[in-house]
Amino acid sequence: MRIMVETKRLLLEKGYDATSISDITEASGIRRASFYTYFTSKQDVLLAIGHDAEEAGIIAAEGLRQMDHAATIDDVAGWVEEYLAFWDEHGSFVHAAFQAAYAHAELREWSITAEMTGAKILSQALIKLRGGKRLPGIDPMVQGLAIQSMIERFWYHWRVAGAPVKEAAVCRSIAQIIWASAHSDPAN
Repeated sequence: MRIMVETKRLLLEKGYDATSISDITEASGIRRASFYTYFTSKQDVLLAIGHDAEEAGIIAAEGLRQMDHAATIDDVAGWVEEYLAFWDEHGSFVHAAFQAAYAHAELREWSITAEMTGAKILSQALIKLRGGKRLPGIDPMVQGLAIQSMIERFWYHWRVAGAPVKEAAVCRSIAQIIWASAHSDPAN
């Protein structure tokens, strides 16, 4: 649906607060009344985009959880590439949701639940990568959330802010950090 495509683009370019319904209708080439045929508010279109993003995020995170201790660094780098593709497709929603969550309790709760679902999947993936071994004193959920947050912020600085990094090194470098998290012993 063109409304959702244009809203994603505008949210990434302008942010949630700076994007108006008029901006959305103009970019979509529709009248304001047509917008209200499908959505009652800007928050409604954001939630519609969010449901697609949530499903895609779970599928993307699952790719790492499908691996086990026999996985290689190249396997993990391949997953990072797939996960960054998720961010390319849905990053505008995630950033808009973070911005909108300050003012909308429903969106804040939904966003936290979605984030923690992804973190749980990634934490389970790390345990599988280490052959089922849990590290003493290390909370896998915190590790999962940290990896998720690292990739999200990296994607933002790389794709949105234009950090000068070479694309060829991106996936392998991030994979090394994940690999080290899964295969190192905790510091004393």
